[in-house]
Amino acid sequence: MNILQLSPQVPYPLTDGGKVGIFNITKHLAKRGHQITMLALEQTRAEERKPLEDVCELVTVPHSNKNNVFAALKNLFSDMSYNIQKYVSPLYLDSLRNILASQTFDVVHVDHLHMSPYGVYCKQQFGLPIVLREHNVESAILERYAENNHTPVFRQWLDMQARRIRAFEAKMTAQFDMCCTITENDTLRLRQLNPNVKTHTIPAGVEERYFESPSVQDKLPSSIALVGNFAWLPNKDALMWFLSGIFPKIQQEQPDSVLHIIGKNIPPNVQQMNSRQIVIRGFVPDIKDELQRYELAVVPLRIGGGMRLKIVESFAMGVPVVSTSIGCEGILGKDNEHLLVADTEQQFASQVVRLLRNSPLRKKLAENAYRLAVSHYRWERIAEEFEKVYLQARKAVVQE
Repeated sequence: MNILQLSPQVPYPLTDGGKVGIFNITKHLAKRGHQITMLALEQTRAEERKPLEDVCELVTVPHSNKNNVFAALKNLFSDMSYNIQKYVSPLYLDSLRNILASQTFDVVHVDHLHMSPYGVYCKQQFGLPIVLREHNVESAILERYAENNHTPVFRQWLDMQARRIRAFEAKMTAQFDMCCTITENDTLRLRQLNPNVKTHTIPAGVEERYFESPSVQDKLPSSIALVGNFAWLPNKDALMWFLSGIFPKIQQEQPDSVLHIIGKNIPPNVQQMNSRQIVIRGFVPDIKDELQRYELAVVPLRIGGGMRLKIVESFAMGVPVVSTSIGCEGILGKDNEHLLVADTEQQFASQVVRLLRNSPLRKKLAENAYRLAVSHYRWERIAEEFEKVYLQARKAVVQE
């Protein structure tokens, strides 16, 4: 098939879960013989993106979607959610028109709700079948963020944004020939927003190299890894909650415990905490080699939707995980069998301490989680599922 893929970012280099999720769909569809043209918004020009260009024809449009206070205030007088408005680009629409006028496509694959208006344009103006990859249900993320925010004015603004994006998501997703969610929970959320939405659940996956034998044998003693791109609000909230409410309780029980914070956009006030007990690792070029060094990984998310790739990647690498229920939402793993789950500060701290002190438990969880990842979370299987969805979408358009 000749596939047009619409992306909110250039998904390379693989510096966060969002890019990993988009890139691997493209890569593994290309490996199965499909021709892919990707039209992507580009915030900054990346020096290294050849692996992406090897698997698709990449067309980029310069565009900044950074948060802006003045734009957010101006948005008060708009009916559109600010999170969606940030992705409006007349230049992107012009590029899309030019591509559609010069090439023929079998299906349009749209990554993220933010890009859905461009997909709907392809259907309305060119009669193409359109498939939306819902990496998260965006309205659920905003609703949870509002629930956990205790600043009255900001909470009111978030509630307003959540109402807007809920209405937008209900309207836009119903216009797609298929919406592919990552978890069954997100599928239910979409259907609750609009029963007319056509849905299919396809999980995210793990690259093959993560299943290889660990290159690091000796773990850093009493080490805890917290990984994320902290520009994403749910990750930032998780980091601050862990630092303020959970890690102090861990240290009371396990004074030699060391937290390692890994990823991009670590807040300046957190960077200043760098010490023997809180190690700021920052961005690392290869999370696989990095994560294998630690006794366990924590995912203290209180906000979010979709599926946390960092958990299934940890599963594939044999790194035990402690997560909140929201953090591991949609993943097949079971509490006390594949990972440990806790939702209060004290429970989370207790589970981390329990795991640090119990080597046989770490081994059991790691082995069970690895087997689960092998059987359910390979990208080859996921690409095959997308093929089936594309064919269904094409058939639906023909029948209309």
